[in-house]
Amino acid sequence: MKSPLCIILILALLLPSMLVPASGQSEGGLVINEFMADNDGAVPGPYMTFPDWIEIYNGGSTPIDLSGMILTEDLDSPPWRFPNGTILAPGEFLIVWGNRGSGPDMLHTNFSPNANGGTLTLLAADGTTVIDQVTFKKQIRDVSYGRIPDGASTWCHLVNPTPGKPNIANPQTGIATNWLIWAFIGGVLAVCAFIVIHGRKRSK
Repeated sequence: MKSPLCIILILALLLPSMLVPASGQSEGGLVINEFMADNDGAVPGPYMTFPDWIEIYNGGSTPIDLSGMILTEDLDSPPWRFPNGTILAPGEFLIVWGNRGSGPDMLHTNFSPNANGGTLTLLAADGTTVIDQVTFKKQIRDVSYGRIPDGASTWCHLVNPTPGKPNIANPQTGIATNWLIWAFIGGVLAVCAFIVIHGRKRSK
């Protein structure tokens, strides 16, 4: 007969399948959709340099005027504002380059995203209203960080960066896709097996 503790562990084994979060659905509106904070050679800029970049996406159904809106990684630093006349059509993407490696006629900020982690914030022209914000940890070289699908609440590292285009989910790799869940399952099974074996030894 199985011990009560073992039964509890088996039930816990089934818990991850019920707790796996569903991919977020696009809620529309203006969002920071994808960015690359360590662009060493993945995405060339217009001048064949490799500036970091940030992608803005209009997931709504009407054009949005970005004129005067602020994009920043440090709310205490001098703000960078979108130029007057910057209009983003419904479903359109806009690339804003970082200042490292940028050149004339490029839409670029006065900063580059910090590859060691930070918070990107999109503010309304009033300088206080937060339109969108994303906090991120240390980034991977030549790998972007973006929403899947576009405009959704789910963020992940993307091995196929798509600046100015719809984001592409990473190729599925079977068990490795949810390695944390499988590691948890393996740990529960190991503990359960130990309890069963130990119980048999004690009963002899």
